[in-house]
Amino acid sequence: MSGAWPGASRRFRTSNSAPAICQNRGTFLAFRQDAMHVEPLEKLPRSVREFLSHYAMIVLSILTALALEQVALGLEHRHEGRRAKDEIEQEIASNRTNVEGSLEVTRAYRRDWQAFLARAAAEVKGGTSTNESRLAILTQAGHRFGDATPALKTSAWDAAVASHAVDYLDHEDLSRYSQLYALQRFFSQAAWDTIRDNAARNMSDLSLPALTGTADAVPTLAILNSRVRALSILESQLSQIDDALQGREPSAVSAVEPASSASSTPIAASAASPASR
Repeated sequence: MSGAWPGASRRFRTSNSAPAICQNRGTFLAFRQDAMHVEPLEKLPRSVREFLSHYAMIVLSILTALALEQVALGLEHRHEGRRAKDEIEQEIASNRTNVEGSLEVTRAYRRDWQAFLARAAAEVKGGTSTNESRLAILTQAGHRFGDATPALKTSAWDAAVASHAVDYLDHEDLSRYSQLYALQRFFSQAAWDTIRDNAARNMSDLSLPALTGTADAVPTLAILNSRVRALSILESQLSQIDDALQGREPSAVSAVEPASSASSTPIAASAASPASR
């Protein structure tokens, strides 16, 4: 065109190709269509039988997906239950070792204090007891004053309860673990009560004769006897928790333990109520 405006070829499109922006938009729309592509039916069902056939295939696919999901969840839950059981068993074994060590030490303490008590009582009965001999016995007994309460761990059980892994344990294992940990909690409280009520008083009574330089016969026997009773109670409690951790029936209460003492109640029977909860 001779009358065309100069530079028209640069300002106006003269080809049949789409503008760049239209090409890009077409690409974007094509991408969106591919990403959200839904395969429609080639034709509508012509009969009830054909409709039911398509419906059955859809339902079967959904049920298959749900079944596979349940299988995967079941395997995962089984793995969580097995891991929780292994950790709890390891923790129980560790607690059992601690209890066995504490029981041996407590028995040694009790035997020594029984020997001190028998010696002091024999001297008093024989008329050979003196202030110096009684002070010597109390001094020796003071060197063997101690407690050996075990540290019972509960972290594995607490973690299993918090993560709901206990829901995937066998009922028999769950019942046994629940009873054991309830027994451990009750023992820890009972041992603390025994130490709090007796150990502080025994230490005070034991240090007083050394300060005054005087140890009468009856108070000396009372101090030794009180400590023997406290150690006997602690030994009985340790024996019962050891039997429970070993899977044995709780042993009988020690014969040297006073039956009238509130702390002498068998912990296996007292822990039955917390375990049932």
